[in-house]
Amino acid sequence: MSTTFSRRAVISGIAGLAAAPLAGFAQSSQSYPSLQLTIVVPSTAGGIIDVVARTLGARMMAELKQTIVIDNRAGGNGHIGASLVAKAKPDGYTLLCAAGSTLTSGVSRNLNYEPMKDLVPVARLVTSAVFLVIAADSPLKTVQDLIVAAKAKPGGVFFGSTSAGNSTHIGAEMLNTLTGMGATHVPYKGAVAALQDLVGGRIQFMLDTRPSIGPLIQAGKLRMIAVSSRQRLKDFPNVPSIAEAVPGYEIEGWVGIFAPAGTPKDIVDKLGAAVQTAIADPEVTMKLRAAGDVAFLPPVAARTFMNEDHERIIKVVRAANIVVD
Repeated sequence: MSTTFSRRAVISGIAGLAAAPLAGFAQSSQSYPSLQLTIVVPSTAGGIIDVVARTLGARMMAELKQTIVIDNRAGGNGHIGASLVAKAKPDGYTLLCAAGSTLTSGVSRNLNYEPMKDLVPVARLVTSAVFLVIAADSPLKTVQDLIVAAKAKPGGVFFGSTSAGNSTHIGAEMLNTLTGMGATHVPYKGAVAALQDLVGGRIQFMLDTRPSIGPLIQAGKLRMIAVSSRQRLKDFPNVPSIAEAVPGYEIEGWVGIFAPAGTPKDIVDKLGAAVQTAIADPEVTMKLRAAGDVAFLPPVAARTFMNEDHERIIKVVRAANIVVD
């Protein structure tokens, strides 16, 4: 956010309060937006979430009739950017586009804000199931085969994850929790190294996203045996859901737009409506498909979903004692 923008926002707020404390605030909501908006992305430029934010922001500018800039603030498992927005003035001019797990996983400690309390969802944008994959030459064929193998060799079956606390990690730990299979976690700093070890047999299974595993599936080096969504995906009707073998299993990554807590409801609703219109654009929908399945939810429904996601994940986090400094 620029210094010029910050001064204009402060001056505008002071002027409104001086004129009429309550009426001035209501009027600012009705005339919103009258300033440039900033969407903070808590990851580097060019990544999936950055693409989502830029695609959406470009289309929302036409709806809101204001410039929208993207501010990349990578680091801290997404919490550097999220904290910046959580502490911003709740006036609808500073937003966050982030993976839902940044807020709902509860794995990070020593934060200077409370993710579930200090940010409110404007909209859910996309959801993305992850796939349970094994090496193509593995003797395992099904989820049940994996569970049996892991129980027969306690602690001797290994799985990788691309980032502590994300859906690739939580998803595997959920499988551990619900089945008691006792697989051992091997953390990696990215998908490339983890998938190389999976192909090479140094780990036995992994959950990962479609873009990451796609080339290795096509090359015949990996095999998908299940998907993390509650039901099978339309694009992969022959790949069973993990829930078919493990009742109650469900986890999906998702991306949303968030605002600081305390942002007036009418502003949140206006932003949600602008997101809905933007997402309905076929060109936007096509670009967002790179991040997953377009699955818009408005503010209230997005909050309900966010709370349910948090409750589902936090049970696994506590059971597996997952903590990220």
